Amino acid sequence: MSQEFSFKLGFDDFDRSLLDHPTPAVGSDDFKSKITEFFAKQFKGFGGKARVVIDDASREIEVLWTKDTNWKDPKQKTLDMLNAGQVKQSLPILTTLYHTDPSDIDTLYRLGLAYSEMGQYQQATELLEKTVDYAPDHVHALVGLGVAEAARGNLLIAEGWLKKAITLEPANRWALRNLAGALMKQRRFDDALVAIRQCLAVATDDIAMMIAYGDCLTELGRGNESEAHYRSAIRTGGPEHLVDLAKSRLTKKSEQAFRLSGDIRPDVVQYMQNALERFKSMELSQIQNLALELTLLGNKGLNINDPAKKYQIKTWAGDYTGLHLISIMYAAFQQFAPDTDIGIDLSKEYRLAAKRAC
Repeated sequence: MSQEFSFKLGFDDFDRSLLDHPTPAVGSDDFKSKITEFFAKQFKGFGGKARVVIDDASREIEVLWTKDTNWKDPKQKTLDMLNAGQVKQSLPILTTLYHTDPSDIDTLYRLGLAYSEMGQYQQATELLEKTVDYAPDHVHALVGLGVAEAARGNLLIAEGWLKKAITLEPANRWALRNLAGALMKQRRFDDALVAIRQCLAVATDDIAMMIAYGDCLTELGRGNESEAHYRSAIRTGGPEHLVDLAKSRLTKKSEQAFRLSGDIRPDVVQYMQNALERFKSMELSQIQNLALELTLLGNKGLNINDPAKKYQIKTWAGDYTGLHLISIMYAAFQQFAPDTDIGIDLSKEYRLAAKRAC
């Protein structure tokens, strides 16, 4: 087994955060010991043996390493780890690979991506800039630069990187999505709408962009058009936190319109009072079933600001407006789970209704 590779790096070029805590002082005996242990461990992890030589005079670390019979490709290993979400675990191996060959494009990109995922954007941008220096058409690195610069607050710089990526690959949804975000942070909502429409043309199920579409319209004073985009996000479905965000946007719009006519809605008070009177002749389990039925209907969407729109429920006969049903739902939950958030605060109306129904 013969020596195949070696590399050198200065004391200050090594990321000490990769070493066990407490972090040793640069050049200390503990630093040298941990550096030696670090590289030995990394090469052992993919079938190699490392010998570390530390030169105090030049403040350099030289790593000489050889492949063993059970050698595994560390580049593939880091890719598998990143795909599995093991970002922090991949960092030491990526760092070792970087020191082995500082010009390797795959390693530069993956190491930059790892730092970005960990929120260390300064290191991320430096590595990703090196990537595009070696490979100017590396679209993923350009997008990564856009993401990292946006996270650092450098929105114009981020915009430039993302637009370059889109020039190379016009249908790149991640470049379009992040460009829209950077433009929205600059409050350039008309420009953001263009990027959002382009993204949705490529990724028709991107509910984050549907929500962003509605948000841009709202900011542009076109709130009456935004509701359709929030509802599209809910119908499409996807990550729960995004669906909940779309629902909250609709709830906010509905509540704003709902309160336009005054602080307390007499119609809601009356709806609740009538419901409370009917509850007196019902078992608690029946009220719970009513609340569940109304919750399921509400998840599909109840328009509380359109008196012409009517709904039917199985528990009680008749036609009801969305506002009427939401009022009944609120009153029902107050009977057995008063802390339930149904998406709108009707506590003032309920207190009045409860007094009148006594």
